[in-house]
Amino acid sequence: MQINWMDSVFSDGSIRFVSNPLPQLNEKISIAIRMLKDSPVEKAYIRYTLNGEERVVELEEKDIKGNFIYYWTRIKIEEPVLKYHFILCTRDNVYYYNQMGLFEHFITEDYDFKLIADFEKPSWVDDAIFYQIFVDRFYNGNTENDVKDGEYTYRGFSSKKMNWQDKPGKYKIYGNLDFFGGDLEGIAQKIDYLKELGVNALYLNPIFEAPSNHKYDCADYFSVDKHFGGNRAIEQLNKKLHEEDMKIILDISINHTGDTHHWFKEKRDFYYFYDDENYESWCGVKSLPVLKYENPEVRNAIYKDEKSVLKYWLKEPYCIDGWRFDVGHYTAKVKGSTIYREIWREIRRELKTLNKDAYLIAEHWTDAEEYLQGDMWDSIMNYFGFFRPVRKYLGENDLFTGWKIKNPMKTKNGINFSKEVMQHFARLPYIIQSMQFNLLSSHDVHRFHNSPSISRKNILTGIVMLLTFIGIPCIYYGDEIGLEGDLGDLSNCRYPFNWDEKKWDKEIYETYKRLIALRRKEKVLINGSFKILTADDSSISYARFNEDEAIIFINSQDKEERTIYIPLLTIGDFNNFEVIFNNGEESEIAYENGLIVVNLKPEQTYLIKFYR
Repeated sequence: MQINWMDSVFSDGSIRFVSNPLPQLNEKISIAIRMLKDSPVEKAYIRYTLNGEERVVELEEKDIKGNFIYYWTRIKIEEPVLKYHFILCTRDNVYYYNQMGLFEHFITEDYDFKLIADFEKPSWVDDAIFYQIFVDRFYNGNTENDVKDGEYTYRGFSSKKMNWQDKPGKYKIYGNLDFFGGDLEGIAQKIDYLKELGVNALYLNPIFEAPSNHKYDCADYFSVDKHFGGNRAIEQLNKKLHEEDMKIILDISINHTGDTHHWFKEKRDFYYFYDDENYESWCGVKSLPVLKYENPEVRNAIYKDEKSVLKYWLKEPYCIDGWRFDVGHYTAKVKGSTIYREIWREIRRELKTLNKDAYLIAEHWTDAEEYLQGDMWDSIMNYFGFFRPVRKYLGENDLFTGWKIKNPMKTKNGINFSKEVMQHFARLPYIIQSMQFNLLSSHDVHRFHNSPSISRKNILTGIVMLLTFIGIPCIYYGDEIGLEGDLGDLSNCRYPFNWDEKKWDKEIYETYKRLIALRRKEKVLINGSFKILTADDSSISYARFNEDEAIIFINSQDKEERTIYIPLLTIGDFNNFEVIFNNGEESEIAYENGLIVVNLKPEQTYLIKFYR
């Protein structure tokens, strides 16, 4: 197999190609692109705009490192966002390079590299490995605060205290009023378990006072539900977590409250009332009335005032480390309103002024590009750019499409996987790419390992992908032990955690633990560049790499044994390698002249480290 110089062309927004990935306005920085030194490129240029005028500047500085030549130039950051791509000239052609790759046709700016001036990235987030907890189902640390049978009624249902070994009840039976007793004290008591697993950041589903078990129907933003332990419990939990150098973000819906919230009774102008009985509600769910952001008092109450909801929990004594915004793409969007852009920009300014290290993520299942340009969110729950492509590649029909359209679709296709991933990541600034909140499961969809379409081998492969991909990994509570669950009703992905270790899936647990440890050890998995090396009808390979080492993921979904060729020389000069992970039989791996040749059986995955 001939190695093509075009495959070696590379740049990104990391420190290896940008002298300061977090530049200040008016700062002068260096920007580089590299390729194999024996490529036919004779000149390289950077193309950007300033005050609307196109600028094309030659990269006159050259630097040879090993088999690569780097072309550099210096540019002053004179606008809030610098968008750029490269132009390469050979003797007989012109090529254009952006975050999607190398092209012979001139290109749009959609996939340009982007540097954001004065961007405030949480200093801790690169090292984070998140663990999501649905609080009522994790661990009961204080039985004294448990919900009692018949303690209250809500919308025709009565509260029900469940036994920990019970299965959650469906909505039509319990109306989300079935409670297992999990609380914040229970999480505090399991910090040692979380440390042993290796995670270092928690994302908690809503904890504020509300009638339901999911708490998205908030009754009081300033009060932690008494059945979770009240405000004192979150204060104590956060203190313990921070003492262990662990972080915590809380889930909240600022799109709507619950209909038991005192604002709904006392401040009708906070909502869209059309008459005494009719009002705007989220997706027509009458228990979730939508907040009216055209009213300045709503903005003040939610995020502007010093004692506003979002600021209150970021301050002492609670000091949470960020927010996850439920249904973020619905917020401030009633009846075609475009005020949402203004609202989210204001929220970011207010919260980052208070705490520049606050991590701000939001729920969005589809294309969220406009929210992820540095002026609104740090990340989405990355269903679009990770969850959906990964689960589809590993055998499951795309759930989001499948909810609306019942039709067979092509799965296990590496080309589609590559396109689905890159259409998301390549439109984002690199600094935002590196913060994408990746997940395999959540409280809103059946668990990854419970899917009948995903094989045992592919379950292990998914875990490897989660912990080696660009972005921030998040593990949904119980996934690491293969927690029981089912399809269909949402209750089926919210089973109580099974603390009987004899019933854990030890292979899944050990795979999570091993890959978490690997991510924490190998910094290239945290700050290394990312590149999809190969993709075809039934396989993919990708790399996390820097100048000194690379970790390569290789997988085949082919029904037959096959050979895969990977041009490793295009990303680095490496002399040695070791196999880190293999979910199948050992096979011979050949590495010569910068080319990897490996035989893979169906659904086999290799993770290989290459180094100098």
